[in-house]
Amino acid sequence: MKHAAPNRGRGFVTLDGLRGVAALSVVAVHCDRAFGDLTWASISLAVDLFFVLSGFVLAHAYEAKLRNGSTAFLKTRWIRLFPLYILGTALGVFLALLAIRYETGVLEWTWSGLLTILPFALVMLPAPGTRLFLLDPPMWSVFFELVVNVIWTVVWRPLQSTRNLVLLVACSGVGLVLSTAYFGPIDELGRQWSNVAGGLFRVCYPFFLGVLLYRFHDRWVIPKVSPLALYAALLIILFLPLPPLGKLLAGMFVLPSLVLLGSATQPKASVATLSHQLGEASYGVYALHLPIYRLVYAAAAKMGWNLEGFRPWVGLIGLVPLTVGCILLTRWYDKPLRDWLTERLNAPRSPEPVTQAP
Repeated sequence: MKHAAPNRGRGFVTLDGLRGVAALSVVAVHCDRAFGDLTWASISLAVDLFFVLSGFVLAHAYEAKLRNGSTAFLKTRWIRLFPLYILGTALGVFLALLAIRYETGVLEWTWSGLLTILPFALVMLPAPGTRLFLLDPPMWSVFFELVVNVIWTVVWRPLQSTRNLVLLVACSGVGLVLSTAYFGPIDELGRQWSNVAGGLFRVCYPFFLGVLLYRFHDRWVIPKVSPLALYAALLIILFLPLPPLGKLLAGMFVLPSLVLLGSATQPKASVATLSHQLGEASYGVYALHLPIYRLVYAAAAKMGWNLEGFRPWVGLIGLVPLTVGCILLTRWYDKPLRDWLTERLNAPRSPEPVTQAP
C-alpha cells in the first residue's frame, strides 16, 4: 500500500525549539570546564533526537521530490551541511596548530597526525585513528546524517510502500538493540571506529522512524501539549542519569514521541520567536561550540584567568553570546555561502519551510 502525500504547507516551529534546546544541552556536556562534570547525564541522546527530527523534516521537505532524482537532493544536503562544518574544522585546525606550536592543548598534536587527518576532514570523511573526527568531534553525527541521506536516496522507491518502511524501521530497531548488547550503550555508538557499525543502526532507526512519523502525523489524533512543557520534558530526559537500558528506551520511544507531540502544536507570540531563533542557531551551536570552547579556555589560560572557579555560571552566561553569534553566522556566513555554492553547483535551492535538518 502506498501512502498519500500529506499536507506540506505547515511549519513545525515547536520542532525548532526542541532542536535548539537539545543543541544547547550538548554544549553543557562537552564543555565540562565551564559547566562542571555532566557525564552522568543522558545528554548524548540529543543526537538521537536530531536524527528523528531529520527524518521527519526531510520527509516533509523532500520525499515527494526524490522522484525527480537523487543527485539534486544529495547536492542540496551537502550544501546545507558544509559551510558550518568547514568553519568548525578550520577552528579545529587552528587549535591543532596552536597545540603543535606551544605543545599544549586538550589533545596532543603532531604535524604527521594533523596532515594525515586533514585530507579526510576537508571532504567530510572520517579519518583513520580512534575517533572519526578529531578536529571537530561532534561532526561524527553529521557524517552519519549524510550516510543515511544516501541510503534514503537508494531505497526511497520501495519505501513508498508504508509496509516496507515499517519493515525497515523494525529491522533497524532490532539492529540497534543488538548493537547496544555488543558495543555498549546507545549514546556511545558511532563515535569511534570500534563501534561505527552500531552507529549505522543508531542513525537508520530514528531517521526512518522520523520519516514514518511524518507520514502518519496528519492522520492521527495527537494530544496538544504546550511547547514549553515539551522543552521541559526534553531537558528532564537529557539530564536524568539513565542506565543503559533506560537510554535505549528513551532513544527508541520517548524522544520520537516528543517529536510527534511537537508536530501537533505551535507556540505563540514570544515563545514562537524564541523557538524559531533557537532552531536557526542550533546547527551552528552544535558544529562550533567545542572548538570555540577550547579557544576561549586556551586564551583564558594564557592570560592566567581561572574560569573554572565560576562554573556553571560562566557556562550558562556563555550560552547567550554563543547562540546570538551562531544566529548571526547563519545569516551572514552560512546562508550566503550556501547560496553561492547552490549557484556554482547548479543545485536546487533548499526549501526551508520547517525546522532545519542538520
